[in-house]
Amino acid sequence: MSHAALITGASRGIGRGVAVALAGAGFDVALTARSADALGETATAAREAGAATAVALPADAGDMEAMRSVAHDAARALGRAPDVLVHCAGIARNGPSAQLSLGDFEESQRVNVTAAFVLAQELAPAMVEGGWGRIVTIGSLYSRFGVAQTAAYTSTKHAVLGLTRVLAAEYVRKGITANCIVPGFVDTEMVRDEVAKAATARGTSEEEILTKFLRIQPIGRMVTTQELGALVAFLCSDAAAPITGQAINIDGGAHQA
Repeated sequence: MSHAALITGASRGIGRGVAVALAGAGFDVALTARSADALGETATAAREAGAATAVALPADAGDMEAMRSVAHDAARALGRAPDVLVHCAGIARNGPSAQLSLGDFEESQRVNVTAAFVLAQELAPAMVEGGWGRIVTIGSLYSRFGVAQTAAYTSTKHAVLGLTRVLAAEYVRKGITANCIVPGFVDTEMVRDEVAKAATARGTSEEEILTKFLRIQPIGRMVTTQELGALVAFLCSDAAAPITGQAINIDGGAHQA
C-alpha cells in the first residue's frame, strides 16, 4: 500500500530535502509553505525523484485556519487523507528577551508549534482509522538547552519536542509513531541567513562565524538536507514501527544522548 505525506515548510531547506527523500521512497506528497513559486519547484523535484503525485498548497503556517484547510485540501488533491505528517515549517525571531516583541514571540509559537498541533488534530483520525501513521517534527539543538537571545525560538523547539512525545504516547497502540528530529547545523538558507546576521553584528566574516558554529559539530561540516531527508524517510517506513516518542539527533556527533 502506498502512503501519502503532508510536508510543511516544503519550499526550501529541510522541507524540500524531506519532500524529495519521501518522493524517492515512493510516497505521494502534498507540500505547503508560503511561496507558491518555490513550492512549485519542490513539487517538480519530488516528481522527478519518483512521486506519482506531488501537489503544492501555498499557505501560511502561522494561520491556523489555513492549516486546517491545507489538511483537507491535501486529502482532496491526493485522493486520500495523508497518513504521514512532517512539520518542517519554522521561523527564528531572535534577540534579547527584554526587547523581543510579543508579536514575534507569538508568531514563533504559531508557526513552530501550533501548526503541528493543528495538523496532527486534523490528520490523526484518518491515521487511526487506517491503523498506520507517521508524525515527524523538526526540533533543534535548542530543543535540549537554552541559549541567550533565543527566547522565542528555543521555547518553541522545547515545546515541539514535548508535543511530539505526547502524540507518541497517545497513539502508541494505534499503529502511529511520532518522533522529533533534533538537527545540529544543517546547510539551509535559514542557517546561512543566521551566519550572515551574526557576521554583520560582530563585524567579521561569514566564514569565521561558520567556523565557530561548527566547533560544536565534531563532523566538521554542516549536515545536508539530503541526509536529514533520508532519516525522515526511514522514520516513515514500516521498518521504523517500533521507534516512537524519540528525540533523534542528527548533529555530526555534537551530543551523545
